[in-house]
Amino acid sequence: MQKIFLKYTLILLFSAVLFSGCKKDLLTIEPTIPISSVDNFYKNETEAIAAVNAAYTPLSAIYNGAAWHLGDIMSDDADLGGGGGGDGLETAELDNFTVTPFNPIINLMWAQCYFGILRSNLVIEKVPQVPVMTESVRQRSIGEGRFLRALYYYHLVRVFGDVPLYTNVITAEQAATIGRSPKQQVYDQIITDLKAAETLLPNTNAAADKGRATAGSAKGLLAAVYLTIGDKTNAAQKAKEVIDNRALYGYDLWTNYADNFSLDNENGKESLFEVQYRSGGGQWSDFGAGHKLNTFFAPRAQDIVQSSGYGWNVPTKNFADTYEKTGAGYNTIIDNRRERTMWIPGDTYASYTQPSQLVGSPLGLNVKKYFVPIANTLGDNGGWTCALNVPIMRYAEVLLIYAEAAGPSLGKPYADQVRARAGLAPLPNGLTEAQWLAAIYKERKLEFGFEMHRWYDLLRHPDPNYFVTVMQAAGKTNVAAKHRYMPIPQGERDKNPNLSQNDGY
Repeated sequence: MQKIFLKYTLILLFSAVLFSGCKKDLLTIEPTIPISSVDNFYKNETEAIAAVNAAYTPLSAIYNGAAWHLGDIMSDDADLGGGGGGDGLETAELDNFTVTPFNPIINLMWAQCYFGILRSNLVIEKVPQVPVMTESVRQRSIGEGRFLRALYYYHLVRVFGDVPLYTNVITAEQAATIGRSPKQQVYDQIITDLKAAETLLPNTNAAADKGRATAGSAKGLLAAVYLTIGDKTNAAQKAKEVIDNRALYGYDLWTNYADNFSLDNENGKESLFEVQYRSGGGQWSDFGAGHKLNTFFAPRAQDIVQSSGYGWNVPTKNFADTYEKTGAGYNTIIDNRRERTMWIPGDTYASYTQPSQLVGSPLGLNVKKYFVPIANTLGDNGGWTCALNVPIMRYAEVLLIYAEAAGPSLGKPYADQVRARAGLAPLPNGLTEAQWLAAIYKERKLEFGFEMHRWYDLLRHPDPNYFVTVMQAAGKTNVAAKHRYMPIPQGERDKNPNLSQNDGY
C-alpha cells in the first residue's frame, strides 16, 4: 500500500517568511527552495498538490514531539519512565504538573500547529486560483486545507484554550499583533471548516492517495469535536452518518485489535485518518521521515527495536489494573487488547522475555502499541526510523462516540461491538446515565490506550473538576484547575504584546 510522501517544497520557505510564531531552530532543519514569491508557485495541479502535501507535514512533528506528552504522560495512564535523573526534564514538567511557559514541548505544539494553519490558509486561498487543474482535484485540495486547518485548531484550543484565530494568509507583522480569540469562536471555526470539508472531500481515495483526508475523516472528526464541547445531539448524528455509510467510506473494525498497528494494514479499513511515516535511516529528530514512538516507548535498553529502546511513557498501575482479569496477576487479563497495548512481565518476542522490572518501569510495564522489531526497520546506523503510521482516528472511536452521545438505550449495541472484538461480554443492561458514562470512559481508556486521547477525555467530562479528582487519586497530586490549559509559550508573548497568559502561569 502506498503512502502519500509529503514533500518539502516552496511552501516551507514561504511559511518561514510569514509566520511569526516559528522558531528559527525549527526551521533550519527543513530544506527550502529559493523561489522569491509564492504567487509564482501555484501555476498548475502538480504545484497545488505539493502545497497541500506541505500542509500535512507538521503532523509528523506534533505526533513525534508533543501529542503523546500531552495526551498520555499528563494523564493517569502513564508515567515518565526513561532513564531517571535529568533524563527528559521537559517531559517531567508535564508529568509532575510543574510546566512553565518556557517548556519546549508546549512551544513545539504551538509552533507546529500554526505552521500547519498558515499552510492550510495558503491552500484555501491560492488553490481556487490555479489556472490549470482538474476540478475534482481542486475541490479535494481545498477540502484537505479546510480539514487540516480544523485539526490544527482542534489541537490548539484543547491545549491552550483561547488562541489567535485567523483564516487568511497574514504577514509576520500582522501575526505579531493578533490577540487571542475566545475558545467558542475557535470551535465555531473548526465546525465550519469540517462542514465544508465533508462536502468537498471524496468518500475514498485511490491507492496512490491513501492517507489523505476523506469525507469520512471530516465527519468523524466533527463528531469528536461536538462531543468535546458537550453537544451530544450533533455528536450522535454525525457519528451515525459515518456508521450508516460505512460501506460507502470503506470502514469496518478489524477482526483482531492488533491489526490496527501493523505495517501491512496502514490506512486500512478501520482508519479514518492517521499520520503518515516512512523509514529513514540515521535521523534523530522530531522532524524526520519516521516516527520515534517505537524507540521511545520500547523496553529500555533491551535492543529489540532500533536504537535500543528508551522506556518512556510507561503504563501506570492505574492503567494496567483497569483491564478485566480473572485473578490478581496481569497474566490473567482477559481483554485481548492488552497483548498489543502493553508489555507485561513474561511477554516474549523471539528470544526476548520482558523482565519483572526495568529502569523507569518498576512493574515491568511498557507500551507495545507501536512496537516494530528491529529486524523490520531500516537504518542500521541508528536514529528514530520507524515507518508505522500513528492513528489519529479509528472507526472504533466513531462507534464509541455514538454510544456515549446516544446514551445506553441506543448506544449499547455499538459499544458492545468494540467489547466483543476485545473478547469481553456485553455491557450490562439498565445502566443509569452516570453509570453509562463511566462505562464508556473505561472503554475508551482501554481501546485507545496510548493513542493520546486520555488527557482530553478527562478534560471534557461534564464535571469540570473531574480531571483534578482523577489525577490526584492516581497520585499526581500537583495537578490543579489551572492545568486545564497549558501556558502560552513565553517566546510568543515576547514577540506579541497582545497575547495574554493563561491564569496561574
